[in-house]
Amino acid sequence: MENIYKPIGITTLILLFYLISVFTNLAFGVVFILFVILNIFTIWMVIRILKDGKPSDKSFDECWYEDYKV
Repeated sequence: MENIYKPIGITTLILLFYLISVFTNLAFGVVFILFVILNIFTIWMVIRILKDGKPSDKSFDECWYEDYKV
């Protein structure tokens, strides 16, 4: 479970840098490269979460929303 925090943090930082670069009107090439890199890191993050994340012990039938305790 500890392994999933690093990809989430790195991808979030790249996303924030991408958003800042869009709003500060950086060159199109830089924004485009950041966009491509962000997509690659998003796919990497999803794969790491699916491989290393902890599956829920509840089923959809017994608890369809897991954000709070019933």
